[in-house]
Amino acid sequence: MLKNTTWKLEETNLAEFGSQLEKDHRKEEGSLEQAWGKETGVGAEAGLWVWRIEQFQVVAVPKKEYGQFYHGDSYIVLKSYKKEDSDVLLHDVHFWLGEETSQDEAGTAAYKTVELDDYLDGKPVQHREVDGYESRQFLSYFKTFVTRKGGVKTGFHHWSEPEYPARLLMVKSAPASGGHKSSVVVREVSKSFINSGDVFILDTGKVLYQWNGKQSSGIEKVKAAEYAHGLESERAGDVNVETFDEGERDQRIFWNALGGEVEIKPAEAVSAEPQYVKKLYRLSNASGEFEFTLEAEGPKVNRGLLDSNDVFILNIGSEIFVWIGSGANKDEHKNGIHYAQQYLKREGLPAHTPIAKVLEQSDNLMFDNALDRF
Repeated sequence: MLKNTTWKLEETNLAEFGSQLEKDHRKEEGSLEQAWGKETGVGAEAGLWVWRIEQFQVVAVPKKEYGQFYHGDSYIVLKSYKKEDSDVLLHDVHFWLGEETSQDEAGTAAYKTVELDDYLDGKPVQHREVDGYESRQFLSYFKTFVTRKGGVKTGFHHWSEPEYPARLLMVKSAPASGGHKSSVVVREVSKSFINSGDVFILDTGKVLYQWNGKQSSGIEKVKAAEYAHGLESERAGDVNVETFDEGERDQRIFWNALGGEVEIKPAEAVSAEPQYVKKLYRLSNASGEFEFTLEAEGPKVNRGLLDSNDVFILNIGSEIFVWIGSGANKDEHKNGIHYAQQYLKREGLPAHTPIAKVLEQSDNLMFDNALDRF
């Protein structure tokens, strides 16, 4: 049975279920979910947990595989931490949707994310992450973030020995920003992505070719070498590693292995992350009808504009935050994510833009950094 690969972003936003009875029911279901039961430490201690959705079930990913994600799957990731100079445990829960995941798996991940949120008494900040467009916060959890083709046994198969399908990997650094650590991202790409600003690894199974763009960073070269030698170790040393620097030594071996030489794009041709002027909007139905108004933009955005009685939407370009005031009514709370999604459409912003829901009482550092530092 093949997966349905036409899942829709607008159908995978953070679930809202209205009634307290339903919320209590989900919390009860969450307490029965063995994947984050008491014996796992989930909700009781700081740490990182990763689960994959397999046949509608939440299955823990082995820690040695943290940072490896498959395009054909959906995942849930929980990051629990203590705020500096505090013993209060804070949580961020993300559901990650592979570009080839099924609609059913995407929906299960979204539903289970809400269930986990209820299990943790509604304290977590919830995030939707889309394959290829992950937030910096999400990437910061992993020293190396890798995406691969394949998925669980519903039509796709994970890469495994001894097949070694040839693949080209791009190694790119994700800079630190907004209080999040820098990380290195490894993605499988086509050869049209080759440019002078990045590092690439051509994995042919028995030989790994590392190609360093002349404008690539030192950290990218080092991390690519670490990743290549990690693959070498996984294969019990039964692999050779060849390194090529753009413009140096004969590179015909690399191009032949790639299937033919391609035009090397200049580093400047690779789109850089645009700089946005942050904007803060208020969502309120105090007048009897919903009103969505721009409160401030740029340097005029500040914490003093937040009102506990309403919902606010903060756009920093790379991510959208829905801040729920503690005094916001049920309808305002329920419609926050919906208005954020409509805002993306209205402004012509990418549908994959990460959306995070933040409760006023959750005291989340990610939102604080976005509000104060960007």
